[in-house]
Amino acid sequence: MSNQVNQSTLKVVAIMGGTYNPVHNGHLRVAVEVADLFSLDELKLVPCLQPVHKSRPTVSTLHRLNMLDLAIESDARLTIDNREVLRSKPSYTIDTLKELRVELGADASIVMIVGMDSFLSLNYWKDWHLLTSYAHIFVVSRPGWNPTFSDELNNYYEKYRASSIAELQCAPSGSIWFETLAPLDISSSMIRALVASNRSIAYLLPNSVRKYIDTNKLYLQENTNT
Repeated sequence: MSNQVNQSTLKVVAIMGGTYNPVHNGHLRVAVEVADLFSLDELKLVPCLQPVHKSRPTVSTLHRLNMLDLAIESDARLTIDNREVLRSKPSYTIDTLKELRVELGADASIVMIVGMDSFLSLNYWKDWHLLTSYAHIFVVSRPGWNPTFSDELNNYYEKYRASSIAELQCAPSGSIWFETLAPLDISSSMIRALVASNRSIAYLLPNSVRKYIDTNKLYLQENTNT
């Protein structure tokens, strides 16, 4: 992992979207590593109501929010931004970034965290070419992973590629940075499948979330939303 970047005069706010169905230690580890890297005061976790390219989670929004709240209670830097679950339609990242830019002002640095798998499909997102107009894109990659980009995506990356991670703190938006982290090999679908087959999910997610799943008898039937 890169050394911690120098503190800048810009306010830096990071966001990390997902269904969080359920939130797990893989999500949380990425969040705290990025928060440490930028010395963040706030990293917003943004659960979505309905993924655009997937069916709506069968577990209620309230359950997902409750689990997320339990998961982050020990780290004051992590907060929940529920704007997407309050929408009555599928969530688009560009809409969230536009709203955040208005709220935070023109000078704040907004850092959008995505996994490499999401970045590889970025050119299918709504108004994807406008994302860097509102935020930086911080791409989390696994060690040794050398993905192949489409020509369109590669051109986009080359156009906005930052020369150093510090650039993300020195401007409000406009840069793309790849950071290699050693991720925890955990997925929400894995957890749901383990619960459905009556197997232990201990140490894959915070104990408070595990207890919540057990108490509320969630995921007893596996679904395939991630």
